[in-house]
Amino acid sequence: MMQLTKEQIQQIEWYLDRKRLQYIDVRIEVLDHVISEIEQATNTVSFEKAFEKVKFKWNKLLEEDSSVYLGYAYVKPKVVVEKLKKYGKPHAIKIWSVFAIMLLLLNFKQEVSFKGIQILNFMAQVWIYISAALILVGGFLIRKSKIKTSYSFLYNSQVLPYILFPFMLFGSFLTQSGGLDIFEIAMLLFSLFVCQLGIKLYKRHFLTVKKYSLKCS
Repeated sequence: MMQLTKEQIQQIEWYLDRKRLQYIDVRIEVLDHVISEIEQATNTVSFEKAFEKVKFKWNKLLEEDSSVYLGYAYVKPKVVVEKLKKYGKPHAIKIWSVFAIMLLLLNFKQEVSFKGIQILNFMAQVWIYISAALILVGGFLIRKSKIKTSYSFLYNSQVLPYILFPFMLFGSFLTQSGGLDIFEIAMLLFSLFVCQLGIKLYKRHFLTVKKYSLKCS
């Protein structure tokens, strides 16, 4: 099997640049696949013909696409969207489920003790501010790494906006009529789901950065 030259690999890199494949984890994966497929094909045809044949296949996978689970405003190559959905879809379903339950419980009235609510309020406020601070620090460290991954994109688009959580909770889980404030509780659950996703994406991003650094060294 013929190995590609640096100049030939550079042509593949330019092709991926034109397809706006900027996230390093997906790019390395696609680059390895394309190189392998071209090397196998060059046993019988020239590099140029093999490259054209492989591009024909990958053009479909690198077409621009979007997903309801990520937000239709975000348009990325299809292969990127499919990877992002693995994390974005379960998160979106959790959020939608909480929203649906919140709607079902809008007329639910449950008397609770004022003292219990005061304790819940205090613990929730502490949690919200700590989680917002951690999300902000995580975003700063990811940005500081200066390497774009699919995980960093998801963190910035699906997690980082929730630093506004402290401004979305108004300080009381008790309504004026003495029942539980369903909106406040839903926001608290949102924060738990967001932090869970944030931790997962943060770890994945820096694992990818480490692998990339080792590969380049």
